[in-house]
Amino acid sequence: MSNFSKIVLITLLVFCSLLCTVNARRDRRLSRRSKRAIEWGPDIVGPYCATRRDGCCPGRIDSCSVPILGTLCYCDEFCDRTRSDCCPDFYSFCRNQQTTPAPIKTPCIYNSRPYAFNTTVKNNCNLCTCAVSSTSSTGFDWRCETNVCLIRDKIINGVNDRNLGWQASNYSKFWGMTLNDGIRYRLGTYKPDGLVLSMNPIEVQHNGRLPANFDSRQKWPGFVHGVRDQGNCASSWAFSTAALASDRLSIESGGLARDDLSPQNLLSCNHYGQNGCKGGYLDRAWWYMRKRGIAVDDCYPYSSGNSGKRGTCRIRRSLGANCPSGVGRVQRLFEATPPYRISMSERDIMAEIEMNGPVQATFRVKDDFYMYKSGVYRYANIQPDAVPPEQDKYSYHSVRIIGWGLDRGPAGNLKYWLCANSWGTDWGESGYFRIERGSNECEIESFVLGVWGKVEGDEELRRTLEESREQRGREMFAANNPGK
Repeated sequence: MSNFSKIVLITLLVFCSLLCTVNARRDRRLSRRSKRAIEWGPDIVGPYCATRRDGCCPGRIDSCSVPILGTLCYCDEFCDRTRSDCCPDFYSFCRNQQTTPAPIKTPCIYNSRPYAFNTTVKNNCNLCTCAVSSTSSTGFDWRCETNVCLIRDKIINGVNDRNLGWQASNYSKFWGMTLNDGIRYRLGTYKPDGLVLSMNPIEVQHNGRLPANFDSRQKWPGFVHGVRDQGNCASSWAFSTAALASDRLSIESGGLARDDLSPQNLLSCNHYGQNGCKGGYLDRAWWYMRKRGIAVDDCYPYSSGNSGKRGTCRIRRSLGANCPSGVGRVQRLFEATPPYRISMSERDIMAEIEMNGPVQATFRVKDDFYMYKSGVYRYANIQPDAVPPEQDKYSYHSVRIIGWGLDRGPAGNLKYWLCANSWGTDWGESGYFRIERGSNECEIESFVLGVWGKVEGDEELRRTLEESREQRGREMFAANNPGK
C-alpha cells in the first residue's frame, strides 16, 4: 500500500470516528431535552406554531419553540416522538390533522374555575398565586399569603352553632380585610394612660328605683342622635365624643340644639397628642371640646371615611368663618365642661343614663366582635385571640351606651347594655349592639364618661343650658332627699 493510500485510509478512519462521536453526543442531547406535558384545553388552544415566522421545523431544532404556561412547547418533528412537548396546534397546523386531544388537567382551580400558571386570585384577605408544585398531580398549586382575616368562617360557624346568646355574620365591607386592617381602620380609641385611669369616679346618687329595661331614645325622642359610619378611618375617639356631646346638648336644651356635631372638626383640628385617622385619646378630645369647641356637621361635614386622612383644619376658633361645606358661616361653636367619670358600678352607670342621657364607654375589641350580627355579645373564644401584643394598645374602641335591658332567650336571662356603634346601620342590629352587662365584658364598664354641654355664639341657648343644669341638680337632690 502506497503512502498516499495509507494517508487517505487514516483520514477516513478519523473522520468516521469524529462523526460517530458527534452523533452519539447528538443522540444523548436529544434524549436529554426536557419534556413537560402540554395538555390541551380551551384556555390554551393557541395559536402557537401558527405564530412562528418560520412555521414548523424538520428534525430536531430546539429553537423551534413557543412560550406556553411558563415553559416552552415545540413545533419540530422531534416533539412527535413522545407527543409530550408539542404545541397544542402542532398536529392541526404542522400535520394538517384534526385531533381530539385529551382533556386538560388545569394547573390551578379556584371556585370551580381554571387558572393558568402565575395567575393570582384573592381568597378573602390573602393573595394566592398559581405556582409550580412538586406535590400536586398537575404540577401546580396555589401559594397563598397567611394573613389572619377580619372575617373568618370558622368563627362565624362556631358562634352560630353554639348557644351563646348572639349570632355572627359576614359583612361584605369587611370581607378581604385583615385583622390588622380592622384594628388599624375601624377602631381608633387609645387605651387611657395611667394618669387618666387614676381619675376619681363619681358615685351617682339615685333612689334605687331603676327599670329593668331602658332606652334613651324613648325617654328623649328625637334628642338622641342616630348611628353614623366612621368608614376606614380609626376615628371612634372623635365620633363617640361628638355624638355624646350632641346627645347631651339636645337633652339639656330641651331640643333647642339638635344638630349633629362635627367629628371632622375634631379629627382635622385636634392635633395635640392625637393622630387623626390613626387614633386618638378621649381626654384630649374633651380638652379640645372644652377649650375650642366644634361646629355642626352640616357646616363641617365628614370626609375622612373615604380618604383615610385627617385633612387640613379648615375652621379655627372663629365665629363667622366660612363653613367648609361652602354653605353659610360658623354661627355657633359647641363646647363641653370637663368630662366626669362614672364608677364601674352597674347601677351607677344605669342611674347616670336614666337621669342625664347616654354615656361614653371604651372597651377592648376582640376578633369575633367584627362579625356580631344580633343578640347579647360576649367574647366567644372560638379561636385563640389573634391580636398581636404590640397591637393591644390600639385594640380599643369607644361608643355610646344609650340604655340597658334583659334578654330572655334560649341562652338564659342575659343582662345587657344597649350601645350605639359607628360602623353604619348595615352592621349589627341596625348599627347598635348589645353587650353583657354587670361583668365588665371586654372592659366595657371600666372607663365610662359623662359630660355637660356649653355653647358660644348663642346667648339665649347658653342661658337655657345653665338653667337646665340647675333644674336637673334640684331634681336630683329632691329625688335623693325625699321630704327635704
